[in-house]
Amino acid sequence: MDGSDIATYRPAWASYWKAWLAVAALAASAYAFSQVRSTYLETPAQFQEIAPLVSFAPALLIIAGILFHRYTRAYQIESGRRLRTTIGFIARDRREFLISDKIQTDLKQTVLSRLLGYGTLRFWTGDDQSGQSWVDVAAPNRLEAEIKALALNTDDAARKPSKNAASARTKISSPPMNPAALATPSLAKPPAGTKFANHAIILPRFPSSFVRHIGSLDTAVEPQQFVTKGEPLLTLTLMTEDETLFGGGKVVDVAIPAPVSGLVLRRSHFASRPAHEAAPNPADEMRATLLPVDGEPVESGAFIYGALCDTVWKHRDFLFRRQRKLKEIAKHSPGSAQWVATWADDTTIRKALDELLIQPCDEIPARPAFDDYLCEAWTKRQHLRDFLAHLVDETTLRKVNTNYKLEEQQMIEEAIRTHRATLEKLAEND
Repeated sequence: MDGSDIATYRPAWASYWKAWLAVAALAASAYAFSQVRSTYLETPAQFQEIAPLVSFAPALLIIAGILFHRYTRAYQIESGRRLRTTIGFIARDRREFLISDKIQTDLKQTVLSRLLGYGTLRFWTGDDQSGQSWVDVAAPNRLEAEIKALALNTDDAARKPSKNAASARTKISSPPMNPAALATPSLAKPPAGTKFANHAIILPRFPSSFVRHIGSLDTAVEPQQFVTKGEPLLTLTLMTEDETLFGGGKVVDVAIPAPVSGLVLRRSHFASRPAHEAAPNPADEMRATLLPVDGEPVESGAFIYGALCDTVWKHRDFLFRRQRKLKEIAKHSPGSAQWVATWADDTTIRKALDELLIQPCDEIPARPAFDDYLCEAWTKRQHLRDFLAHLVDETTLRKVNTNYKLEEQQMIEEAIRTHRATLEKLAEND
């Protein structure tokens, strides 16, 4: 695939086989009726010309429906790096995320769909935050293999190559490279004089069902990006109206702001445990994490999730009672049916939202829990080195790169040399 192109796929023509059979049956019926009419029935002359049109009208409507359905669904691979699903014509529902080795895939095919060469591909991220379904695409096995091949050569959300990609890269000889040229392009620098704390701030949990059943969670930041308090850190997209004849219904995007100014260590957010269960170590959960500016107060749930709670409460009738998706969820298992029944109660919803508003952020030592994130930031973001010198060391830099294969060896050696020089420079300034 050409990395600069957008490859677009749509539901396979063969997937509409039921509609095609209906069209064929209607056409055959119309033809048979015309023969019977001309042979055995006497039709007034004024109806002779319009009778065929009336007979074929249902078939034309079915064909129009096929065309509308097919061309309001686009499944795209952009620049070999991003998966996108767009549904709708006027109103639209769009889902997308970066291709990485964290993406899981499912392929669903019936016996007939295998014979006709189409199937449904389901993609979701490793932290189960979002998913896409490419329904009834042609040649799904080829597409799945193609996307997996792209994932081997594409950085994930943390810009860490997969093991296979790293292994393949080390087997290929290449000419010497300038370490500076290997560095990831830098983001905006933290303000001059910024000092980061020695601890990490982890956003409070919120019910994972909010993401899985009523919304889609997306990141609003880049890895190792500096954010100020109140800037959007995550975005939760909530459906507020079901899909209509002309598109994908209505959605609302709710920003989840950063509770403190700091450096983004982990930008995903998914709590694998229920909100009432405490994790042995908060770092073990994939929750958005910041390295905060030293001394700046950290906001709690009311600041972080206030807008989210207001929006969920405002649209609770649709989200928990009226949306069509709930009927499908209830069919999955008895547990899913119980979830739908439980959350249909306003008291349950209000209690969960109120608990969310009083949750504090978790605060834990940045090291060793986030050594890999800190070393990656040091290695790839040269503009951060003056700010992170006290949080990394040579031994950890070598250990982390051995475990994760963050970058080319030249870049690691350059990062270690720079660490020594940075410590000396900071000591002189003191």
